Amino acid sequence: MQYFFQLGNFKGLSQAELSIVFEGFGLNKDSIKNFSEKILLVDSKELNDNLAIRIFNRLGGFIRVGKMVQNLEDFLEDEYSGKVIFGLSYIGEKRFDTDKFSSLASQIKKHFKAKDIGSRFILPKKTELNAAQVTKNSIIEKGFELCVIENSNEQLYGRTLAIQDIDGFSYRDYNKPSANTKMGMLPPKLARIMCNLTGIKEGTIWDPFCGSGTIPMEACMLGYNVLASDSDIEAVKATDENIVWLSESGFISDILYETFEFNVKRPRGDVLRKLKHTELDAVVFEPYMGPPQTKLVSESQAKVLLDDVKSLYKSLIFVLEETGKRHIKMIAIIPSYKTATGWKTFGINEVFSKRWKVLNKSYSREDLKWERNNSIICRNIFILDRN
Repeated sequence: MQYFFQLGNFKGLSQAELSIVFEGFGLNKDSIKNFSEKILLVDSKELNDNLAIRIFNRLGGFIRVGKMVQNLEDFLEDEYSGKVIFGLSYIGEKRFDTDKFSSLASQIKKHFKAKDIGSRFILPKKTELNAAQVTKNSIIEKGFELCVIENSNEQLYGRTLAIQDIDGFSYRDYNKPSANTKMGMLPPKLARIMCNLTGIKEGTIWDPFCGSGTIPMEACMLGYNVLASDSDIEAVKATDENIVWLSESGFISDILYETFEFNVKRPRGDVLRKLKHTELDAVVFEPYMGPPQTKLVSESQAKVLLDDVKSLYKSLIFVLEETGKRHIKMIAIIPSYKTATGWKTFGINEVFSKRWKVLNKSYSREDLKWERNNSIICRNIFILDRN
């Protein structure tokens, strides 16, 4: 069966995430092929509609998943009951032709009318329907969204099976009871991606710089057990409050978690001993990268910020050594700061020894970055494994 996955804004990250999640479900990541800058195609006998939706609902870096339509006429012969609501979206690299799209919608409507089936269609304001339009109009449940998928050489059709739960991500981001905007806010979708990049099926994830708990929250959503710590006791309290809220809101259940104050630069012996006897499968975190930046950083300021991040990494690696955690996955962020003379960062080899293997290129040929337009800080994500 052939399926499509529509990429989010950060292609490299999304490709790596899907490949790793595929392996977790026992699927061959080599079945994933690039069709365009926006679409990955999957041709796999092991994949079916339900499994494709299960995988998609786990992801943070994708907009849609759908099943390829081999023949449009056969597709429209499916049985429908009640009034059909359908939508059309264009996911391509060429100029969007609204007249052709409107014509296609009218032809489909006439097809249903000839069968005495009532229908109405919804067209996008630009090129594709957004998640709110698809969800609020119950398009997937009451009909279908037909996607015209195109690259420079080929045009295909696909039927959407599921669309990203934007409302869920936004609700957890903006309605959680405790947040610290002064410390910077990690996007929940990126936190979800980072947890998926661990490749672990189950077990415990530790975030040693938890802030207000975005990574621990998304780890809980994915069914992992969680350890969350920070040198700031108020951050620890915020994380605890947010995870309790997540449970009380019905997002999670049967999750084991523990929050505690811990400074990796001045590690307490009692906490080190406890960590030594605690099963850990992965460490996932964003280090403190300084306050949110709204203008270019000076070169001297960038150096201070980068030296602080290096210091945190070296301290964390020391803690892992002291607690005997030598067989572990790590998903780490190294920042780049934008200065008047260009981006400033440091190399992964400046803090990690050769015993740590960088796995990025095993899952994506592109750099794994999260960078918004006009960003002052770029997040460079690394998948590390120490065997």
